[in-house]
Amino acid sequence: MEIYPDNLKQKKIFNPSILKFCKNIQIGQIGLRCVLGLIASQGLQSPVKGIVINDTAGSSTAKSLGASFSAVTEITRPLTGTMNKLCSGSLIANNYVLTAQHCFNSQTNPEDVSVKFSDESNNTLADISVSQILVLDGFDQNYMDGTDIAILKLAEAAPTSITPLKLFGFNPENLIRSDASIVGFGFNGLGSTGHENDRDKRRWGAENVIDLVGSVAPYFDAVFKSNILNLDFDDGTNESNTLTNTYSQTTPLYNEGTTAPGDSGGPLLVKVDDELLIAGVSTANSSKSDQKFGDISYFTGITEHREFIEKFGGQFVGSLEPESNSTDIQNGSFEEGNGNFQEALTAWNTIGSVGIPNSTFGTRPSEGNTQALMINYEFYGTVDADEIEQFLGLTSESLNNFSDSYTFAGSAMKQTFTANAGDIISFDFNFLTDEIIGDHDAYNDFSFVSFANEALDNSFLSLLADTSSDFVNSNTTFYDETGYQSFEYEIPETGDYTLGFGVANAAKSSEKARYLSGLLVDNVKVISSVSVPEPNTKFGLFFSVLFGVFYFPKKRKSK
Repeated sequence: MEIYPDNLKQKKIFNPSILKFCKNIQIGQIGLRCVLGLIASQGLQSPVKGIVINDTAGSSTAKSLGASFSAVTEITRPLTGTMNKLCSGSLIANNYVLTAQHCFNSQTNPEDVSVKFSDESNNTLADISVSQILVLDGFDQNYMDGTDIAILKLAEAAPTSITPLKLFGFNPENLIRSDASIVGFGFNGLGSTGHENDRDKRRWGAENVIDLVGSVAPYFDAVFKSNILNLDFDDGTNESNTLTNTYSQTTPLYNEGTTAPGDSGGPLLVKVDDELLIAGVSTANSSKSDQKFGDISYFTGITEHREFIEKFGGQFVGSLEPESNSTDIQNGSFEEGNGNFQEALTAWNTIGSVGIPNSTFGTRPSEGNTQALMINYEFYGTVDADEIEQFLGLTSESLNNFSDSYTFAGSAMKQTFTANAGDIISFDFNFLTDEIIGDHDAYNDFSFVSFANEALDNSFLSLLADTSSDFVNSNTTFYDETGYQSFEYEIPETGDYTLGFGVANAAKSSEKARYLSGLLVDNVKVISSVSVPEPNTKFGLFFSVLFGVFYFPKKRKSK
């Protein structure tokens, strides 16, 4: 068994955020760690385990759709604890199979795992043992953290009659509203009844539409960017259109279906130039039991793990388009987009947990209908302080020195643009926290803005707010907030600048801060120093309601 070395990991293109929440944040750190760890495996998601297709298409269609995918394999492994015995996978090279990391644990002996290949008639071609299990970040069982992939090295090459599947190398956000195929060996059934804990040991297939790339976090009434592709199982009714107000449509595809027990590790396939490419690996479902209509299938995207997969023979088609600087700040009030949150973050690069709160969040935007939210708690996919510094073009240790604190982790967003000397960059911000406010000598979560330019001797770094700022009670899931305030910065000389925003978890000692903090940003714009007939250019945020109101009791803290 081999864990992929950290120094060979590709930097994440997306920002994983774990779909977990806790009903009372006023609990000890150890308790919270346990609660959040359990929710991932026992709460909102359950690991995927076969195909359930709609009643109209029926089982014969599902078998016909799945039959031709001989590169999709059946994986068996020892039954340990609650671990399932069956998973699915995809041949990506002669002796390597792509599957899900959560199919295994640290005690799994590779030699006890076997991969079965079968032809279109379900005749077994080979049953090959595994010599190595290769994973990105250990066997943490966090299904929704964006790293749920594993590669199995076969003890011998797969049958030569089977052609390995290639992988999708373009920007996954371009897949929203795209038709996709799902294939697997697990439990199967019809949408009206679910899988009923039964399977016929054949490879089933179905189709669906990719509705969302990201993670919904009910605790924050928000959607965060992440490496998760979401597909809901529609039947023509509003009740089953679970991902409403994204791109999800009520009308299902004729062959619409969802994943179910036994499909973990199976592929999400999209067509590019008449070739089906793997875009994701089956990770989890929203339903814990039978996967009927309304179920959501979650797939871990593979594009951001390209370096890891290519090391073991995976062939990608396409690449991400390079970014270019704008002459003005784009989408500064975060309104751009037409129903999906990623487009509301158009032109912004993010790291950690950055997303768009929906209309139930509790604090209105300062301008328009939407606003950007960054949070600083590690269980929601934040990153270390040094990664934030590198991301924003800041010098090493600058956040520690700037805050006079131990800065542990956080989230940030940035945009690079061209500005003239004398231009004014203006924006609104609101710092929210559950730390004990006024306790600056102990826990000092903070928010900040930065401007980086190669011509400047030092990057500009300024505090927006921290736990010693003035606060009012918040109507959000956070306890306190500063309320929206304005900030301006004058560009010192003409050139390209990187504007950054961030929120950090910090303390005066090496003990991590205990509670959550967040930063809202809105109405970012350039006030030009040169007279022009056009109005000021803004950086807008569009988002529509994904879920209803979520209520979480908050315990009063001493001030």
